[in-house]
Amino acid sequence: MPKRKCNFSDAFTKEWSFIRKGRNQYEAYCSMCNMYISVSHSGKAAITDHIKSKNHQAKKSIASTSQDISSFMVKQNTPEDVLVCAAELTTVYKIINHHQSFNSLDCGTKLNGILYPDSKIALKQSTARTKATSILKNILAPHTVAQIKEELKNIPFFGILTDASNHGSEKLFPLLVQYFSQSEGLKVKLIKISSLENETSETITNYCVNTLNNLVIPLEKLTAFSADNTNTNFGGRERRGTNNVYYKLQKELSKNIEGVGCPAHILHNTASSAADVLSVDVESVVLKIYKYFSIYTVRNERLKSFCDEADVTYSSIQSHSRTRWLSLLPALEKILKLWEPLKQFFLNETKPPKVLVDFFNHPLSEIYFLFLHCQSFLFEKQIKRLEKHFITITEVNGLIQDLQVTLLQRSEAMFLGIQTKRQYNLLKKNDYNLEKLKVFDGEIKEYYKTAIDYLKQWSEPLSKYDVFSWMLLHDIPQWEMVEKSISYLQDKGINIEDNIFDEILYLQNYVKEHANNDTWKEKNMNDKWLCFFKETDITERKKNLLLTCQYLFSIPGHNANVERVFSLVVSQWTKERNRLCIDTVESILLCKYNFNLSCADFYTYVKGQPHLLQQVKTSEKYDWFKKK
Repeated sequence: MPKRKCNFSDAFTKEWSFIRKGRNQYEAYCSMCNMYISVSHSGKAAITDHIKSKNHQAKKSIASTSQDISSFMVKQNTPEDVLVCAAELTTVYKIINHHQSFNSLDCGTKLNGILYPDSKIALKQSTARTKATSILKNILAPHTVAQIKEELKNIPFFGILTDASNHGSEKLFPLLVQYFSQSEGLKVKLIKISSLENETSETITNYCVNTLNNLVIPLEKLTAFSADNTNTNFGGRERRGTNNVYYKLQKELSKNIEGVGCPAHILHNTASSAADVLSVDVESVVLKIYKYFSIYTVRNERLKSFCDEADVTYSSIQSHSRTRWLSLLPALEKILKLWEPLKQFFLNETKPPKVLVDFFNHPLSEIYFLFLHCQSFLFEKQIKRLEKHFITITEVNGLIQDLQVTLLQRSEAMFLGIQTKRQYNLLKKNDYNLEKLKVFDGEIKEYYKTAIDYLKQWSEPLSKYDVFSWMLLHDIPQWEMVEKSISYLQDKGINIEDNIFDEILYLQNYVKEHANNDTWKEKNMNDKWLCFFKETDITERKKNLLLTCQYLFSIPGHNANVERVFSLVVSQWTKERNRLCIDTVESILLCKYNFNLSCADFYTYVKGQPHLLQQVKTSEKYDWFKKK
């Protein structure tokens, strides 16, 4: 009689999780070794013998040092999935926000898993160079432009800003839009940056128009154009002729639009033109002195010894750029602090530049430096105020008018500055040549006259915005001024309804309540109107006022925001990162300029953007996928 066979028991699986039932009731299956074990004769003893075998022990050792592949997979649409995608987006933003290399991500992604082994997010992140570039160019950059387009759907007016700058062989043209949102206030956003073959008026006009058309931004909403004051953009001071961007844009749109040159450049040219009437070319002297010391260690060491003898603290000479008046003030300050050591240095130097020897031997040289230093303070203060990010054309117009008044008052008083006057009186006391002092007095008068005339001529196009001065809200708005604004807008084809009178009455009461508040007085024009619209819930109390603001705020106050884009280009497109393509640079700048968030704030932001998180997981972000 045959011996009864043993069957597989579920108790075996409970005792060993890797043991399961085999192909029939007489077999067991070891998932660790991937083999079947017959239990028909020995039953449980057969499994025990298998577990003790060298083959099973070797497989067990390998399994203990390995993880199941499922541990590396992220389940879709789980909290963990969201955090991984948000971390990858933020990693890309951090790279561009801090001007870091994309190549560093190849190391960084692997390193994070090693440094933070207890973090599932760090282990499951996979943002290396290729993926990060695709996320930047095909997810984040298009997202910023899509946001701007969506906002502009509900905005009746916007202005554009552009300018040209060379980066190596590339001639870059950023295009920015400016508009006003009643919930967020004045906004300036970058929508495009391209390299154009030239900077003719035809090329720039086509670039602006084609960009707006390609992005489906309605041209009929365009109300203003801002650029620097070159003939190519505006046709000169008188804005005549047909071969300029401003004229061609108006012809393309079949309507008149606002044209704003850069007032900061006007102030720079005002200061520079006025300085040119002085018999001492201060700018050239500054550059000459800097050049003499800039790369010569031996000369700097000798200058230090003269500083020690004069008991003056040595500091390196600073350069000055003729295209940036703001750089003149610190350069003048350095030279004035080192005046006596510099004078002794050049008078004792072997074969020094004759122009510098003659300069330091001239008794009036220091007075010219002190006078221009005093004037530079005035211009620098106004230029810095003009170049603020959120400033309106009305505020700019007011600042320039204030400068005109100050220059006129200084001219009438023959104001030299305290230090300059003291040196001047000292020369008089020592019986210095009176004829030469009269020449100096005449040059000072001519300096002020030149500055006042130049500023008046070039700022004339801004005087038409005087009708909007009540919108500064420094005082309670008067209806007579508002009527002038209404007439201006109606001439532009903008319909203002009669109930604006009731809105003005409400605004007058609102301003009256806040007029004595110090916090209110410190606010700029943008912040004041933003407060008013946020605190005014009833649409009938702000409808026409909002329309007026949206038109006025769409007019750029300056072109400095374009210059800020150029500064970002320089910081991102460095010699160490010279392999960046134009489209990559554009994507970097779109994110850097438009988001303007800290990395922590950006992480919070993207966690609330499900469509962005979803895009990170798809293959559609890659260029090769799009080319299919």
